[in-house]
Amino acid sequence: MLVVVAAAVAVGLVAAVRSLAAGGPDEDLRLVGGDSVVVQPGDTVWSIAVEVAGGDEDVRAVVDAIEEVNHLDGALVVPGEVLELP
Repeated sequence: MLVVVAAAVAVGLVAAVRSLAAGGPDEDLRLVGGDSVVVQPGDTVWSIAVEVAGGDEDVRAVVDAIEEVNHLDGALVVPGEVLELP
């Protein structure tokens, strides 16, 4: 039981550190290099796709491409996660 609690605390701490390292919730989309982005608190695959599409592309197609490139099973993303952009 203690091992499970310790593991849960460790996962929470890693997520918190990643979130702090990635920036706060008031920041806009943060690019890492030219082809990736760090997920910020409150971000969704859809909100990231809107930024990437920039009004020129169909957001639904960009969502599909982001999910495919990152081998996502659905649209769940976690703050601090680095997503490759199509």
